[in-house]
Amino acid sequence: MLPDSARQVLAGLAAAASFLGLYLGARMVWPVALLLAVLVLGAVLLLIRRKPLMSEQIVGDRVTAQDLAQGLAILADAQKRLMAASARAPTLDRPSLAEMAAHVGSIRTEIQRDPSDYRRARRLTGFYLPQIVQTVEAYVDLSARATGSSAARVADLGKSIRDWAPVIEKIDQACQGNDVADLEAQIEALGFQMKTLV
Repeated sequence: MLPDSARQVLAGLAAAASFLGLYLGARMVWPVALLLAVLVLGAVLLLIRRKPLMSEQIVGDRVTAQDLAQGLAILADAQKRLMAASARAPTLDRPSLAEMAAHVGSIRTEIQRDPSDYRRARRLTGFYLPQIVQTVEAYVDLSARATGSSAARVADLGKSIRDWAPVIEKIDQACQGNDVADLEAQIEALGFQMKTLV
């Protein structure tokens, strides 16, 4: 199995070599040598399978390798940025932001281990998480500059941001819960099989 470009090059080289060998070596007339070289090209392309693109590789339930790679990259970036924001955030917000970062990291680990969990986190990674990270970073930057009545308004926004941590925790638990349900089903099936042995 080769990437399509390498497969095409190899088939082209085989066809060119067969044409030259038949035309120059075997002294065939060029149209017959060309026809046979085209047949060699087709045969090599049929024999060497094309390696599927990342967008064609299904690694889980309706999850392609490309989806998975993009999701994992978004989660890794979000975790890093949330940790950085938690270090600069007001003292009251630091635990919640660090907790969010930890749950994002846990979701990433679960998805790496079991790509079918990506279905549970797809909306989070594709839409909500980038917005959460941008909002948290804007909040942290603003809270460092805000004074007077603006500081009180920004502090109120901090409470709303802290409320996001339990939501991300629930998504993390859902990913882990999927694994627990799979294990429960396997144990139940094994238990049934063990009973039939007796």
